[in-house]
Amino acid sequence: MNIIYTILVHIVWFLSTYFVIVFMLALFSNRKKLYYSPKFEKDDELPKVSLIVPAYNEEASIADCISSLKRMDYPKNLYEVIIVNDGSKDKTAEIAKKYASDNIVLIDNSGNKGKARSLNHGISLAKGDYIACMDADTIVPKNILRKTLPYFKDKDIGSVTVSVKVRFADNFLQKIVRLEYILGLSLFLKIFSLFNCVHVTPGPFSVYRKSMLDDIGCFDPKNITEDLEIAYRIHKSGHKIANCMSTAVHTITPHDLKGLYRQRRRWYSGALLTLWQHRDILKSNKTGLFGYFIPFNYALIASGLGLFLFSSYLLLSNMLRNLSYYSLTNYNFFSNMTFDFDLLAISMFLFFGLSGIIGTVLLVSYGLGVVRKSPKRRPSLYLGYFLLFFIYQAFWLASFLVVFMRRKVKW
Repeated sequence: MNIIYTILVHIVWFLSTYFVIVFMLALFSNRKKLYYSPKFEKDDELPKVSLIVPAYNEEASIADCISSLKRMDYPKNLYEVIIVNDGSKDKTAEIAKKYASDNIVLIDNSGNKGKARSLNHGISLAKGDYIACMDADTIVPKNILRKTLPYFKDKDIGSVTVSVKVRFADNFLQKIVRLEYILGLSLFLKIFSLFNCVHVTPGPFSVYRKSMLDDIGCFDPKNITEDLEIAYRIHKSGHKIANCMSTAVHTITPHDLKGLYRQRRRWYSGALLTLWQHRDILKSNKTGLFGYFIPFNYALIASGLGLFLFSSYLLLSNMLRNLSYYSLTNYNFFSNMTFDFDLLAISMFLFFGLSGIIGTVLLVSYGLGVVRKSPKRRPSLYLGYFLLFFIYQAFWLASFLVVFMRRKVKW
């Protein structure tokens, strides 16, 4: 047995099993607290909030986004909406102008400066004590501010994230991604927040303490995943990132595999670049468990990718070797086929593989049950969900190559 393959199998099995067990224990012990959120006792406690909406070629969604903001259950004199048109070439600015009012302002930039710069531009003009940054294709519920802002009564909280759900799931791919968002951008972030290990403040909607942003310097315009990079600096500043599952925003996701690849290549490449940018957290214990969670997470990703590539190599080489053997039998593939099963002959690697799959299935099933989402009527989504992980290995490989070759990643 190949020693490299053996080592990779053991590493991936240990890391993934450890993650599943810890996550399941945390989920089980906190299952009744997931939807709890603090409240303001009186309306005179409500703070002033500025919502920043950068937009580039969003004519199809900007109207729905602004309309949802206008419907929020929050005093109009206590919130402002700053829409930053980032040099759109379509009718984004024209549509946004129709909604301009006392508390809805349009900043119309002639050139494209990028999302991070647009966010920073809006923040520099903001009058609120708290800053909510959101995408122009996001729809917010009426209670979004009343649910998130009370978390800031804890002075250690620097940012609050919410559940992110898929707005349109018209095809099978989007339905799989919707399942992924229910877990990854909702339940997982909630559990991570219990350990103070939230590693991203999702772009569709996150709220920040304005004084903290002033201290840490807002968003990094050179980073292609600004919502992930700022999470590192939030932890470094000594603040925490909370998650609120009692409210959720809806956003638009890619409708085909090509769009999903472009999205994830940017996410994964940006994640690798951010890890390198903030590699000093690996040598410091000032960020608490976050400083251990990040290397653990990337060790699992890297070893999983290595195992996937090495397994693919071994599978291909075995197939070629077997084909050469079958050439001696004139490619009679059924000549030596047997179906004997011996329980005692099950290899250690088969055990590792099956236990890993079973553990993941249990985690997904229990997690969906806790968040009141059941895919039992569509078991095909389970299969698609697991197949997506194999596709993501190719995405991660492409992202590693992009980073190593120092290629520029576009939106």
